[in-house]
Amino acid sequence: MAGPLKVGIVGVGQRGLQHVEHLSRLQAEEEVRLVALADPFPENLEEQSIQSRAPAYRQGDATLYGSAGEMLREADLDAVWFVIPPNQHGGEIEIAAERGIAIFAEKPQTLFYDEAASQAEAIRRAGVLSTAGFQMRYEPWYVALREYTADKAVTSITMVHAGGIEGHGVKYTHTETMGGPGNRMWTANREWSGSSVVEAGIHQTDLMRYWTHDEIDWVQAAYVERDPSLHESEGDNPTAYTVVYGFKRGAVANLIFTRPARVYLNERYDYVLTTHSQVKFEDDLVAYGYVGDTYPPADRPDASEVRQVLARGPQGDPMGGANSLELDRRFVEAVAQNRPDLLKNTFESSLNSLAAVLAANVSHELNGERIHLEEFTTGERFARYRARPDKS
Repeated sequence: MAGPLKVGIVGVGQRGLQHVEHLSRLQAEEEVRLVALADPFPENLEEQSIQSRAPAYRQGDATLYGSAGEMLREADLDAVWFVIPPNQHGGEIEIAAERGIAIFAEKPQTLFYDEAASQAEAIRRAGVLSTAGFQMRYEPWYVALREYTADKAVTSITMVHAGGIEGHGVKYTHTETMGGPGNRMWTANREWSGSSVVEAGIHQTDLMRYWTHDEIDWVQAAYVERDPSLHESEGDNPTAYTVVYGFKRGAVANLIFTRPARVYLNERYDYVLTTHSQVKFEDDLVAYGYVGDTYPPADRPDASEVRQVLARGPQGDPMGGANSLELDRRFVEAVAQNRPDLLKNTFESSLNSLAAVLAANVSHELNGERIHLEEFTTGERFARYRARPDKS
């Protein structure tokens, strides 16, 4: 493709501003031209407001639009980033695909699986490149772990994400004018976010797939609901989630996700078990496992003798700017060079992660029933859970 890639962003809120910063930096490197920004709220498009969170941004010749539809009709784009609340899609991904524009879709792509399937079909039919916003696939430690498990059978994963509700800081979408929460904290609202597992736990879910080199087959879940008296101040998403995933090749994974209030703490614990080793996140990323030719050994080895360093610490922030920038850079390079092999996922390949978290909600609603994703995504029994509700 001759010249810098012409790109646009739909949604200049909290996450969208991060992409604005990254693409502005890539523009300074003459990799892209940021030619269009779209957001329904004019103050989100003000240069000074954007620069407060994206210092590298200069409006220059970028055209500002009040809607995705307007931008897609008028702007000359090679690629577009869709960074909007997942319940707010209205066919714009399909329109972009039909017009031959490469598509970056932030996660979760939507709250309604049938809508995601329609988006994926449009992308497939048009033959455009696509990716979904799972930046942790670009974290060096996580890449090293995936490489380590490439020739091993992962048997179980336990991931604990202990975070408070206060981490939900999205305030750029005027939800109070759109039938949503009055405090604009849509990520704490079930109708807008789908639940904390859908809005945030989809990252951990996707990592499990990444590390196992596998797809999720079934899901069971149980949540602890937030007391209704707290909904106005804390949102109506549950306070705690326990989700169990079964993988096609036999691994079982546990995702424990918490969203209490007044805690102001954010911690993570990850453990990965293969048939002959356990991976732990210490000061370094390490695997414990005996690799001698004779098993069992004559003398029991101590921990230091079975400790293998997979990546040296300290680890960076897996959700941080470095990995997000790398994700954006890779997508730009893939589109510019027409090299899908540069991407670690596509819109369609990410549907398994989306289906898993959406089905977790259904499992909880059905008292912890085990739900097979093939039936969830295609079966008549779950059709009403897959569809966008008709509010007419």
